[in-house]
Amino acid sequence: MVFYFLNKLMLIVHPGQAGGIGDPMSRYTIRIERRMPECREGRCGHLHEIAVDLKQKQIVCSNLSCREMESSLVRHIFVPYDGSAYSNRAFEFALDLARKYTAAITVGTVMSGSTITDPITDTEEYGKKIVDKERLASIERQFDKIHQLGERFLIPVKTEIFISSVISDSIIDFANSNNVDFIIMGTRGKGENWMMMGSVSTAVSQKARAAVLLIK
Repeated sequence: MVFYFLNKLMLIVHPGQAGGIGDPMSRYTIRIERRMPECREGRCGHLHEIAVDLKQKQIVCSNLSCREMESSLVRHIFVPYDGSAYSNRAFEFALDLARKYTAAITVGTVMSGSTITDPITDTEEYGKKIVDKERLASIERQFDKIHQLGERFLIPVKTEIFISSVISDSIIDFANSNNVDFIIMGTRGKGENWMMMGSVSTAVSQKARAAVLLIK
């Protein structure tokens, strides 16, 4: 809420209701407080509530044929994340672009897990995996910060954890099956995981249907 004082009128800017999950900041209502007696009594004839649409049009092109449209081609941004400085930068880029395009963000990390073995039969229990608890706790702390930033800037942010030994396949499968329009990822990763190593970013850029932005 923002207050402006103009002569004897106070303007109160209230964020309006969003037009959708990726549209939290496009509509406002400006309410002019009825400070003068004739306004409080409804006799002033002034306009005291003004709806304002701040949504910008997007430029959409196909084969160098471009036009302006209300809706954007970028509605869902996916950020593969491992807690490294590179993936933090990727999320920062995503946050800024999500504001410009009124898009939603999904942040996902891939963790490797070992299969549980039954001590009696000495066989692997299908579908049951164990992960590094310390790394999981570290990622969850980072996710808390990411959610706080999303709330601060009114940008919808979801977080996902994938258990897989093939990092690039997990990223590609999620992006291709969840209507991701834009992937923003670092070119290198953190520690032994090296989630964003060149081979992973190369595979994602070649096989994902969405546009890919690599951050170094």
